[in-house]
Amino acid sequence: MFRNRGLLRALAELSPRARYAWAVLLALVVLAGQMLLRSVDEGRVPFLLFNPAIVFAAAAFGSAPALLVYGAGLLFGLHVFAPAALSHAGPDRAALLAYAMMGFVYIYLGQLGRIYAGRALRAEHQLVADRLAESEARHTYLHELLLQAPGFVAVLRGPEHIIELTNDAFDELVGRRDLTGRAFRAAVPELAGQALMAHLDEAFRTGGRYSARDTEVLVRPGPGDVPQPRFIDFALQPTTAGAAVTGVFIAGVDVTARKLARDALLLNEERLKDGLQAARMAVWDWDLLTDQVHFSDSAVAIFGASLDELRQPWHLLHPDDVPRLRLARERALAERGTYLETVRARRADTGAELWIEVRGRVLVDQAGMPRTLRGVTIDVTLRHVAELGLREAERRKDEFLAMLAHELRNPLAPISAAATMLQHRGVTPAQVEQASAIIGRQAAHMVRLVDDLLDAARISRGKVELRYEPFDLALSVEDAIEQVRPLLERKGLVLTVRRPSQALPVDGDRARLTQVVANLLNNAARYTPDGGAIDVTLAASGSSVRVTVSDNGCGIAPALLPGVFELFTQGQRSRDRTQGGLGIGLAIVHGLVRMHGGRVAAYSDGPGQGARFEVTLPLAPPQANQAPLAAGDAPAAAGHREVLPDGMTVLVVDDNRDAADTLAALLRSHGVHCVVEYGAAAALQRAMRERPRVCILDIGLPDMDGIELARQLRARQDGPLLLVAQSGYGQAHDRAAGLAAGFDHYFVKPVAVGSLLAVLAQALQPGAAPALAAS
Repeated sequence: MFRNRGLLRALAELSPRARYAWAVLLALVVLAGQMLLRSVDEGRVPFLLFNPAIVFAAAAFGSAPALLVYGAGLLFGLHVFAPAALSHAGPDRAALLAYAMMGFVYIYLGQLGRIYAGRALRAEHQLVADRLAESEARHTYLHELLLQAPGFVAVLRGPEHIIELTNDAFDELVGRRDLTGRAFRAAVPELAGQALMAHLDEAFRTGGRYSARDTEVLVRPGPGDVPQPRFIDFALQPTTAGAAVTGVFIAGVDVTARKLARDALLLNEERLKDGLQAARMAVWDWDLLTDQVHFSDSAVAIFGASLDELRQPWHLLHPDDVPRLRLARERALAERGTYLETVRARRADTGAELWIEVRGRVLVDQAGMPRTLRGVTIDVTLRHVAELGLREAERRKDEFLAMLAHELRNPLAPISAAATMLQHRGVTPAQVEQASAIIGRQAAHMVRLVDDLLDAARISRGKVELRYEPFDLALSVEDAIEQVRPLLERKGLVLTVRRPSQALPVDGDRARLTQVVANLLNNAARYTPDGGAIDVTLAASGSSVRVTVSDNGCGIAPALLPGVFELFTQGQRSRDRTQGGLGIGLAIVHGLVRMHGGRVAAYSDGPGQGARFEVTLPLAPPQANQAPLAAGDAPAAAGHREVLPDGMTVLVVDDNRDAADTLAALLRSHGVHCVVEYGAAAALQRAMRERPRVCILDIGLPDMDGIELARQLRARQDGPLLLVAQSGYGQAHDRAAGLAAGFDHYFVKPVAVGSLLAVLAQALQPGAAPALAAS
């Protein structure tokens, strides 16, 4: 009984009345039991049950209630023993006397037990009190500790998550105070719809822990404020009573500043990485103690090697450049300074050559000793290639200018000689005719040179307008052969033409495709020695038609072949420049063929092995096939000597006196009444006096340009007036501007006299209306 602390505490807490009541009940139970026992053993042990009952009653209820049990035993003994038996000595009398005396002993023993139990209970009470005080002190300590925690803390109870405790950090996070006793959903409604609330419910339901980092939550900094994002690290710890979950403990830290700083750092790192990648730049640190180089990630893209392989990158450097780089580095180490070198390297994966710029500086320790080299490596391969290209372009430009000067001086020399011969007093008519022919041929050659330059410029800028029409490509080949035939005959070249019997229709500009074939034939003729052979082959191949021009001339060097279609490219030339030309003919071919949707390729087995050029063009679709133009469809060149109406004056205006006087003299030789002025103001006055029927105006006048002069002449002249422009500006927009200003015709210098006379004759016929044209 004394080991059962619960029973002892229950007995100690009984009231006096309850103790007596329990004693009476105990006496009645023992009495009933003893009577039942007597009927079994016939009274041999009359007080068997009363003796322990007295001890129990004294211990449990006290000595006074135990006397009730004792008295019940006496009454039982007096009742069961006969009075006669008690009057003389005998076993019954002895048993009764023994019970009467031992009952007090039993009461004493029970009382001792009661005293022992009381002391044990008091000791237990003291222990509980001490433990309770300790628990209260610990609870108070923990409470103060939670309130002072640097992170936020909240203690929630029950499934509704009633807030029992929050610290200042939590109140600051959610922007409000006095949250204790309120449900979490109602106290912090902006968090109720977020993931945090779902995790709280899950933790309470399952009793499982949960933690998360950098979790974004929306909170209100103050009442009525717009929710703002915050980032928190938090953990949820269920609290239990026995096996039951009673609540959830929340602890965490507001890491918004850390998160934003880390994101900003990562963003800067990404920007730096992107910048390094875009600039083809790598940052490195060279540890002089370990002799290892630590590159940034961007070095992988530059060198095609892993960062581990780049710990020792020396094998990637060009052996010839290593001594120079080592010398610069040793000088920087000695001077505690910097160094800069551009060296060659190679990619580890492909072996491709790199040009890298290495910049380094020495970092020293506290003792002033070099410990680290820090620097930047920049991939300057593209810059190096661009510099080489610029130098090559500069070389080709200088070569072209020298070549252009040579090509222009060539026709100028015979022109100058012919002019000198014409100035001689004793010149004969045959010599005059010879000099005139020389001047005409050389002037035409100069015009072709200028036209080639203009064509190359227009093609490179995409300013060439093609006039598409379906025709047989063989016609362009025939036209080109006629243009080049004088050169072929002069050099004694054998030309062989192979073409199929059927037509080869293409949809293109006949004049420009003729120019393509003529340029190829001219190129072949210039680079083929006298008596050589040139072959021209036309053939259909599927949906394309191919024109092949081959020769057995000097051939093309392999190094020159890839750039043969670039501007100003020619084969190796000597000072005599027997081939001639500006090196732009093939560039014009390439541009015109591409504009027609075709392709051109050059082949040669090397110097002295000849060359072959193939032009491939798409065949015209069947519905576009039309009858080819006949040779007579093209207008015949005007070689006429027109007779103009009498009494009509032509005014020539040009600030170049030689040009103006020469043109006037030519017109007068054809029966034209011509007057000349060298300035715009004088021309206006002359026009008002003589009322010319035709005005031939230069565009580039110094005091007033020809465009404005034409407008004023048109405004002041009340009668019919034909305005003809002549200019060195031959672009399409120049022609359009001239015609828009009121010119009827626009000629590009040098003006073909036959074409000009034809225009004048047609326009000045009685009743003829001038037609706008750009000649």
